[in-house]
Amino acid sequence: MNLLEEYSYIWQTDKDKYVLLRDELGNSILFIKGKEIMFFLIEDDALHELIISKMMEHGNKIYNSIAEIQKDIGISVNVS
Repeated sequence: MNLLEEYSYIWQTDKDKYVLLRDELGNSILFIKGKEIMFFLIEDDALHELIISKMMEHGNKIYNSIAEIQKDIGISVNVS
């Protein structure tokens, strides 16, 4: 099994838990579990880009900010 296939759950069975954050730093993969938002680190840059391509191809959600994700999953953010 190749490395890309090992991560296929990201855009198949767990598609609703893995999202993309597209910001000024580029694309990041995030894992959402309940009200927790965690970065999903892939150390191999080429594999990271392939996974992002597959996520986009299969319609994983794409966000432009952490605040947008927080609003979508129901986390209230108070800014003072």
